[in-house]
Amino acid sequence: MFFDAFNPDTEIDKKPSEVIYHVNLNKCSFFAKMIKIPKMNTAENLSYQDLPRTLEDETKINELITTLGSHGKIDLLFKHYSRLNKIGDELRYLHPFKFLGYIFSQPNLKNYMKDVFEDYFKRTNFVKDFAKTCDMYDLRNQLYKYLDNFSNEVNVPSEKLKKYVDKKDWKGLLKCLVYY
Repeated sequence: MFFDAFNPDTEIDKKPSEVIYHVNLNKCSFFAKMIKIPKMNTAENLSYQDLPRTLEDETKINELITTLGSHGKIDLLFKHYSRLNKIGDELRYLHPFKFLGYIFSQPNLKNYMKDVFEDYFKRTNFVKDFAKTCDMYDLRNQLYKYLDNFSNEVNVPSEKLKKYVDKKDWKGLLKCLVYY
């Protein structure tokens, strides 16, 4: 007979491997209850101005886009890959329009985005990550409500941007912003 690790008064008739599995399963449940995962709909009632984007975020965006735009693909792959991935992961919580809003409201970053967009390797990886984020926010209906404010921030008419959001053409949206 074996004892349940979380209830020493309970005996169970199981093989040692089943007990280990049972104990590990209970440990997972225990730790899963301790971890607080933020709700996905935290931005539901926020105005565009209230969506998060700190000065630290803006510094990271600046570093990310400047590095992507000013280095070749070999240099990025061997010297900057892990650092840029880390920065990207830290910025992933931002609403995609707040992320792009900062980039395309800064002339120097917009110029670097032209360099990013004109290189197949850089463009493909950037669009792939950006599309995942946009799809997630689109599923939660969190794009259209901020489109007008976003278009004002980047100084592009919302009608031009809306057609890309309607089609979920994230590459087209980026291209429009880069070359407008």
